[in-house]
Amino acid sequence: MNSSIDSTHAPYDHPIAHACAITFQGNASNGRQQDAFFFLEDWYQETLGVTEIIAVASPFCFAVSDGVASSNYSQHCSKAIVKAIKRLWTTDLSVTAAGIYTFLKQTQHSPKRRGAAATLAMVTGQVNDAGNISVQITHVGDSRVYRLAAGETHWQCLTRDHNLLNELVDEQAREQGRQANFADYNREGMAGSLYSITECFALTTEEDSPSSEMPEASVQTITIQSGDCLVVCSDGIHDLVPSSEWQLVDAEMDLQDWLRALKTQVYRSAGNAYDNGTAILVRFE
Repeated sequence: MNSSIDSTHAPYDHPIAHACAITFQGNASNGRQQDAFFFLEDWYQETLGVTEIIAVASPFCFAVSDGVASSNYSQHCSKAIVKAIKRLWTTDLSVTAAGIYTFLKQTQHSPKRRGAAATLAMVTGQVNDAGNISVQITHVGDSRVYRLAAGETHWQCLTRDHNLLNELVDEQAREQGRQANFADYNREGMAGSLYSITECFALTTEEDSPSSEMPEASVQTITIQSGDCLVVCSDGIHDLVPSSEWQLVDAEMDLQDWLRALKTQVYRSAGNAYDNGTAILVRFE
C-alpha cells in the first residue's frame, strides 16, 4: 500500500531545491483517478492532495504517470509504473524506460486489465563532478516537463508529445527537406483525434505478453541553473491551462499556493477539470 500523501519527510542537510506536488481527480467522466506520481522516495495515487514543501537533495527523482482513459483499468498501469520507479530508484538510484518496461513485463496482471496503458514524464538529477545540477528527462506519451529559467518571463515546454499530430509535423518537415521547429509541436486547438497517443506503457497478461512492445521513450539531459524551476505534469493540467497562463515563480513564492492556484485555474477553465490533474513543482536554489 502506498503511503499517505500527507506523510512527512525528514529534512535534508544540503538541499539543492524545494519541491511540492498536487493531484486531483477532477470531474473525470469515468469517476476514476488514473494519475499516479513518484515524489522523491515514494509513490502516490490519491483523489486529492497537496504534499508538504520538501527540501530536495542530490540525487533526486520525480515522475508523473497518466493512465490512458481508453481503458477503465488504466489506473493500474500508472500505479504499476510508479511502483516500478520506486523499486528501481530504491535499488540503485537509476530509472530507465527499459527498466520500467522489464518490471511491468515480469509482473502478472489480471486478463481484464489487458489494454490498460499509461504515459510517463520523469526527471532524475544530481550534482555532477563540476558542481552543476544535471537533470535527465524521460518521457513517453503526452505527460510533459516544463522549465522556467531564472530571470525568464515564460515557461518553456521541454518535451515533445508522442501523438499523431506531432508525427504529422515531422512528416511535413521531411517532405520539405527541413528540420521541424520545436515550436511546431504540441499545438493547441486541433482536432481531438490528432492527439491520439502513439507511445505508452501497457500492462501485459499471459495471453498478450509475447507481442507486447517496449515504448520508444524520449530522453534528454539539461543543466539546471540556480533559480530555475521545473514542472512535471499530466495532460489534465497543460491541456486545460496552457503554460502561458501559469504564474511565474520567484524565490518568495509559496510552492503550495502556486499549485493550488493552478488547480483553481483548471477548474475555472473551459474544460472545467474534465480530466485528472497532477503537477510537481521544483524550484532550485
